[in-house]
Amino acid sequence: MNEHEFRTLLTKATEDRPPGINLMPATPKRRLGGVLTPKRRLARVLVPIASLGVAALVGAIAVVLPASQSSAQAQVLAAAENTSQESYRIHTTSGAKVFDGAIDPVQRVAVITRAGDGAETRFIGDQMFDKESRDAKWMVSPRSDVQLASAPPVVALVKLAPLDPQAALQRLRSATDVREHGSASGQGWTGRRFTFSLEDANGTEAKGIPGKSLRATGAVDVDDQGRVRRLEVTFGDTGQRLVMEISDFGTPVSVTAPPADQVEQLPAEKPGKPTKPTKPTDEPTVKTS
Repeated sequence: MNEHEFRTLLTKATEDRPPGINLMPATPKRRLGGVLTPKRRLARVLVPIASLGVAALVGAIAVVLPASQSSAQAQVLAAAENTSQESYRIHTTSGAKVFDGAIDPVQRVAVITRAGDGAETRFIGDQMFDKESRDAKWMVSPRSDVQLASAPPVVALVKLAPLDPQAALQRLRSATDVREHGSASGQGWTGRRFTFSLEDANGTEAKGIPGKSLRATGAVDVDDQGRVRRLEVTFGDTGQRLVMEISDFGTPVSVTAPPADQVEQLPAEKPGKPTKPTKPTDEPTVKTS
């Protein structure tokens, strides 16, 4: 805390002192070489007053923000940020589909494959290359988090989690009712589990049910180093479940763009024809446009 911040805090902390009480009494003087000088009592006075001011400030914050809620949410957001600082591998199940991949958030590259059919997605900077099967042409488009930047949190999470885990983790910023829920562990790590809720106020209007909300509940496991290790989400009344597991932090990730002669530009949306809304009850597919 610098001097300006300290003085401001001190002023605020002493504004409501009772009448007649002087928190800074006149300091006695002593004679030094024939000259009266104040005794050096300022430090002894300021220390207890500063302690009172900080205690009052912390107490006020605790009243406004419940400690358990604010602490849990802060830890989850910090874990999502920490996870973006190094590369890792993921294994995701979404309904009947299984995805495996490697992500380097720092270099902004990733490769995700879907088990069984050869579908693959690659991220290089702001571009996304994906194909629906082993023999299909590659399609290039802006990466999915750009396309879903304004999408409601639940819709964005169900689409992003299998293909762009790092972008999915950022959607946890919209989580509510975040609470610590005991211990968690996995292969080679231990940590804490946090539960959360997500809600899209107008999400189901695309399904013709205006006024009803899309909801999701889930849990995040954070290891003792403050990194996300597991994300589990259950979507709405359908019970569709998505589980993403993160491992092998620091593993090198190398991704190259497909050969130019195997790539086609994703067709632009036709004017006046809105994009078909994504339903969170649908199983996510590799192609997110």
